[in-house]
Amino acid sequence: MSFTHPMSLEEITEQMVALAMDFGVSDAQVVDAGALKVNPELVRYCREPQCPSYGTSGNCPPHGPSAREFQLSLEWYEKAVVFKVDVPVAVLMTDERLPVSRKIHETAAILEQFAKNAGCVVTMGVATGGCRALFCSGFEACLKLQGGLCRHAGLAKPSMSGLGVDFTVLSTLAGWTVNTVTAESSSSGGEMGALAGFVLLGGTSSEL
Repeated sequence: MSFTHPMSLEEITEQMVALAMDFGVSDAQVVDAGALKVNPELVRYCREPQCPSYGTSGNCPPHGPSAREFQLSLEWYEKAVVFKVDVPVAVLMTDERLPVSRKIHETAAILEQFAKNAGCVVTMGVATGGCRALFCSGFEACLKLQGGLCRHAGLAKPSMSGLGVDFTVLSTLAGWTVNTVTAESSSSGGEMGALAGFVLLGGTSSEL
C-alpha cells in the first residue's frame, strides 16, 4: 500500500480504526498512549497459577519485554489504537477462544503494518493470548528461544497480560463496558466477555 502524501498521526489513527472495523472487530478507539496503565503485579498471574503459555515463547514471560521495560517504552508513543472482539464467556472458557485470539494478533499485525506504511516512526502491536499456542502448537519449540528467528515474525505479538497491561483501565479509556471474566464466571447464561489488542504509535514522517 502506498500513500500519495505524508499523513498526520490523526489521519493515520482514523484510518486504522476504520480498517479494524472492516476486519471485523466489535469496536476500535484511539486513546493516549500515556494513559495506559501497567501493573507488574498482573504478570504474576502468568506464573501463579501457571499459564500454559508461560515460558514457551519469546513473546511470553519470563521471556520478551518485562512490564518495567514496557512501562518505560510508553514514552516513545503518542497514541494507541485499541480494539476488541466481544466473545461469549462459554467460548472464552474453552479452546474455542483460540481462533478469536489469532484474529486479535492478525488484526494487530495488519494495523501495525498499515501504520508503518503510512509513515509512523515507531510502532508496537500487542495482543491477547500466547503466540505459541496460536501459531506454533505443532512444533516442538519456539525458534526464538533457540536463538533463531520467529516463524511468524510480524504476526505473533507480545501478550497483553504478560506486559502487565491493565485491561480494566484499557476498557475504561476506550469507553467499553467492563465485564470481568474469572474461573467462576458462568458459561451457560449468555454472559459476554472480550478479547482485545492495541497498536502503539509514535511520530510520523510528516513531522520530520
